[in-house]
Amino acid sequence: MIKSVNQLLYEDRKKKVFFKNEKERNLWVRLNAEHIRYFQKIINHINKQDLGSVNKPYSYLCVSNNQLIYDEYMNDAPRLSLAELSAMNHDDLIKLSQERNRETIKKIFGDFSKINEDKL
Repeated sequence: MIKSVNQLLYEDRKKKVFFKNEKERNLWVRLNAEHIRYFQKIINHINKQDLGSVNKPYSYLCVSNNQLIYDEYMNDAPRLSLAELSAMNHDDLIKLSQERNRETIKKIFGDFSKINEDKL
């Protein structure tokens, strides 16, 4: 029997459930895909209207679903909550994501903000 990519990547990990049901999970995937599309429009000037599908590689829905699968196995919560995706505007979500990324980098590498840049 051939294992799927997800089985190979996460075989020693337990899948976490973040949502009450599949409908909520699918809503998260869709809202996150719309956020990814907005982010691509603003940052990379890519303006695709189609979200694609979960089965279409590199589409917004596929990327969003893959992010959630990763979070279900590797994190204690999704990168953005359903409430955040539902209530916050895209610009605030980008700021929130960037701040969380900075915090993660600080946890991993320490606080380098005190280093004088001309010494690097």
